Amino acid sequence: MRTNAIKTIVNTILVVLLAIPVYAVNEYTGVVQFDQNAYKGSRQNWSVSIADNGLVYFANHSGLLCFDGTNWTLNKLPNNTIVRSVKAVADSLIYTGGYMELGYWKSTPTGELVYTSLNEKAREYLEETNNLEFWNIAERDDYVYFQSFNKILTYHNDSVYPLHLDGGISVMNQVGDRILVSVRDNGIWEVENDNVKRVIFDDHLIGTTVKFMIQAEDENLLIGTADRGIFLWDGTTLTQWNDEWTSYFVENELNRACRTNSGNIIIGSLVDGIVEFDRYGNLLAKVNSRNGLPNNTVLGIYCDERENTWLALDIGIGFISGNQNKSFVVKKLRGAGAVYSTAIFENKLYLGTNQGLFEASLDLNNDEIKLVPGTQDQIWDLKVIDDELLIGHNQGSFALKNGVRREVSLEGGAFNFIEDPFNPDLLLQSTYNRIIVYNKTNEGIERRNHIEDFGNLIRYIEFDHLGNIWASHMHRGIYKIQVNDARTKALNFEYFGEETFGKDHSIHVFKIEKRIVFTTGEKLYTYDDLTDAITPYDTLNASLGKYASANRIIPAPNNYYWFIQASSIGLFSIVQTNVQLIKEFPTSLFKDPLLVEGFENILPVNEYTGILCLQNGVAFLDASISDSTTNLMSNYTPAVRSIELQTNSGRSVYLPLNTKNAEIKNTLNNLHFRFSFPMLNEFPVSYKYFLEGLNLEWSESTDNPEFNFERLPRGNYNLHVKAVDIWGHESQIYNFSFEVRPSLLATKLAIFFYMFILIGALLLFRRWGVNQTRKKEQLQHEKRERELIRLRNEKLRDEVRFKSKELANSTMAIIRKNEFLLDLKNIVRKQKEELGSRYPDKYFNYLNNKIDENISSRDDRQIFENNFERAHEQFFQKMKSKYPELTSSDLQLCAYLRMNLSSKEIAPLLGISIRGVENHRYKLRKKLNLQPEDSLTDIMLSV
Repeated sequence: MRTNAIKTIVNTILVVLLAIPVYAVNEYTGVVQFDQNAYKGSRQNWSVSIADNGLVYFANHSGLLCFDGTNWTLNKLPNNTIVRSVKAVADSLIYTGGYMELGYWKSTPTGELVYTSLNEKAREYLEETNNLEFWNIAERDDYVYFQSFNKILTYHNDSVYPLHLDGGISVMNQVGDRILVSVRDNGIWEVENDNVKRVIFDDHLIGTTVKFMIQAEDENLLIGTADRGIFLWDGTTLTQWNDEWTSYFVENELNRACRTNSGNIIIGSLVDGIVEFDRYGNLLAKVNSRNGLPNNTVLGIYCDERENTWLALDIGIGFISGNQNKSFVVKKLRGAGAVYSTAIFENKLYLGTNQGLFEASLDLNNDEIKLVPGTQDQIWDLKVIDDELLIGHNQGSFALKNGVRREVSLEGGAFNFIEDPFNPDLLLQSTYNRIIVYNKTNEGIERRNHIEDFGNLIRYIEFDHLGNIWASHMHRGIYKIQVNDARTKALNFEYFGEETFGKDHSIHVFKIEKRIVFTTGEKLYTYDDLTDAITPYDTLNASLGKYASANRIIPAPNNYYWFIQASSIGLFSIVQTNVQLIKEFPTSLFKDPLLVEGFENILPVNEYTGILCLQNGVAFLDASISDSTTNLMSNYTPAVRSIELQTNSGRSVYLPLNTKNAEIKNTLNNLHFRFSFPMLNEFPVSYKYFLEGLNLEWSESTDNPEFNFERLPRGNYNLHVKAVDIWGHESQIYNFSFEVRPSLLATKLAIFFYMFILIGALLLFRRWGVNQTRKKEQLQHEKRERELIRLRNEKLRDEVRFKSKELANSTMAIIRKNEFLLDLKNIVRKQKEELGSRYPDKYFNYLNNKIDENISSRDDRQIFENNFERAHEQFFQKMKSKYPELTSSDLQLCAYLRMNLSSKEIAPLLGISIRGVENHRYKLRKKLNLQPEDSLTDIMLSV
C-alpha cells in the first residue's frame, strides 16, 4: 500500500526537469470502495476476516457477507440478528458472533454456507448476562474464544464454557500464535487453552481503554489506547511509540490496527480513515474519504498476504491495494474540467482545459487548483518555448511568464504551436482559419503574419525534410502546402482524402524520426518523397501491431514515442527499423476520471515518463516501472463457486465443487458455472473460457464470471477457464472434465439390446421375406390356377351357354313341331266332325295315330334329355337320388321347370293341355312335399 510509485514518478518529474526538492507525498490511489448497492447488505460492517482460499468475510449488520473477488453473497442468521465479529479458521469453517448469538458456518460440497448456532450449548452463560455482544473471535489449537465486554466464552470439544478473567474486557486480539486479552485496569493477559496469565501490567494502561494489540518488530507489541496514543512493549517496559502522532491518534480516535507482511503498521481510526507507517514509524500514506474511502470510521481491518488492506467501515467497505510499485498515479482535480493540454512551468503544473487555464501544485497531496485570470474558455494547446508558456486559446493566443499574461494573437481557435526547423526564429501555429507565423524576440514571441492563399480549419501541422507543411484538417483529410522561404505565402497546396486513405475524416499528421506519418485509426501511412506519394507504412504497421491503429502520436526525448489508440496507450522506442514496446497502459485504467475522447494528450517529461490528460484530473505515467502485482496472475487459478445442472423444465441439481470427471445425465445437459478470482489489486479481472468438445477457440473476455451451456449433446467435454487482468496477463487455467451421458436408450446395454433386436428383426424379416416369397409364389400359382379355372369355367360356361342354346333350340323346335302337330290333329278332328262318315275312320285313325306318335316321339325325348344333361349335368341323377318316387314324366316336367318354362310352353312338350300340366305340377309338389309358399321353379333351379 506504500506510495513508492507516486514518489518515483513525481521525483522523476521534479528532479529531471525542475531540480527542486522532493515533496512529502501522502496521496494514495488504488482505493476501491464498495457500497450497499454492490454487496446488498446493511451499511455498517463491524469486522473482516480472510480464509486461506482468498474468500473475504465481513460481519455485517444484516448477516455474514462473503466476497470471492467477483461476487458478493449475504448469508443471514436464522434469527436475522446482527453479526459483530467474524473469524475464518479454514476454507470451509467460519465463526461468527453477534448480539446474544455465537456459532459457526460450514461450507457444503456445493459451496453454500450452512450455519450452526452454539446458543443452546451456551444458554446458561447467555442467560447470566443480558445483552451480550461478541466483538472479537480468536482461535488456537482447536479452542475458539468469543469475546464480549463482560466475558469470554470458550468453544472446545463441542462444549461452551466461560474463561475466567477478573474485570471488564476491552479487547481480545490474536497476535501471531498468541491470544491476548486486555482487562480494564488489570493489564494484558495471555490465553492458552483454558488457562490465562497476565503478561503486561503497567500504569500507562490504568485508566484508559486498550483498542488493539498487534505484532511489532522483534516479537515486540504495539498497544493502542483510546486517549494515550500507542505504546511499544519490548518485553519488559512500555514506551510511547511515534509520540509526534499521539495527538493525532487521540483526536481521531484510533480503533483498529494490523501489520502487513512487510512490517508496515496500518492504524484505523473512527474519524480519519487509516494511516500507514513503516516499521520505524515514518508516515507512508494516509487514506480517507478525500482520496477514495466511502467513510472515515474504521470498525474492522485486515491485511492479506498480498499487502492489500480490507476495511470494515461504518458506511460501506474499503479495499486498498498493496501494490507498492505502480507505474501510474491518478491525480483528481475536481472542477478543472476536461484537460486538453498540460505544461510544467515555473515549478507549477498548468492545465489547459475546456474552462480555461488552471494552475495546480506538483505536490500530489495538494489537489487545489486556481484559474489564471483572463483565460476562461477553451484551451487547446500549451507549450513552453524560450522561458514562456504559450497558450493556444479559443479567443486567441497568449504568453505567460512570472504570473503575467500577455496577448500575442487574436486569431481564434489557436491549436498547435510548432517551431520552424528551417527558420529557428519562427513559430507556426494552426488555427480555425489559417496558419499564423510568429517571431521569437527577446521580449517573447510576437505575431508576424499569416500564410496567404491558404485558409482552413487545421488542427496539426508538421514540416517535412523538403520544407513542405503537412496540415491535418480538424475533421477531414490532409493538405500538403508548399510555402515560400519567407513563410508569407502558399505557393501551392494539394488535398489528400478518400482516394488516398480510403476515408476523408479523422486523419492526422505527426512525425516519427523526421518522417511524416499519418494516422487514420486503422493503419499508418507515410509520405514517400521519391515517388511523391502517400503509401501505407507497412514496415512500421507490422512492428506496431495494434498500435498501428493509433490516432495520436506524441514524440518523447531520445527516439521514444507515445502512441494512443482506443484500448491502450503504448510507449515505443523507434530507431530506424528497431521498434520496441517499452510499456503499455490500458485505457480502461482511467475510468475515474476518463480520458478526453478525441483529444487524448500526453506531456512527455523524459523518455519514460509523461502526464496524461484526463477529465477533471491528470495521470502521471512512468514506463520504467514494472507493476509489481502483474506477475501474480500466473500464481492463481480461477475458483469455481457453483456448478449447476438443469433440466429443460428448470429443475436444478448442484455438483460438489471438487467433482472430477463428472458423468452427467443427458436430462441435465444445461450447465451453469460461476467462477471467482482473488482480488489481487484495485483492478478488476475478466474471464475467458474454452469448452473443448464444443468450441474451437477461447471466448472473448467478459466481466461476467458466469458461463451457461445449454442442451449439450452427449459426449466428452473439458471446460477451461482463465482470468485476465487489465494488462492482459493471464492466470493459470482451471479445468473441469465431464461427460454428458447418452440417454438410457443410447447406453451400451441398450445398444447391445438394440443389436439383438435388430439381428432378430433381420432374421424375422428374412423369414418373413421367405414366407412372402413363398406366398407370392403361392399366390402366383393360385392366380394361375384361378386363371385356368376361370378359363375352364368360361369354357364350361360357353359350353353350357352353347348347350343351353342347343337345348333351348331343340326344345323350341319340339314345341313348334308339337304345336303344329296338335294344330294338325285339331284340324283333322274338325274335318272328321264336319265330314262325318264321309271321312273314313280308317284314315282318320291312321292319321291321328301318326300325329300322336310324333308328338310323343322317343327320339325327341332322347334329344331333349341328351341336350338337357349336357347343360344341366347330373340333374336327373340328383333328382332321382333325392326323390326316388319320381317317374320319368315327373322328371321330364322337372327338367322343363328348371328351364323356367311356363305351363303353356310345357303343354305341347308333354302333349297335354295346360290344365293337364297344372295338374301334373300339383302332383309333383305333393311328391316333393312342398309348402304352399314354396316355389316349384325355385326348387328346380336350386338342384
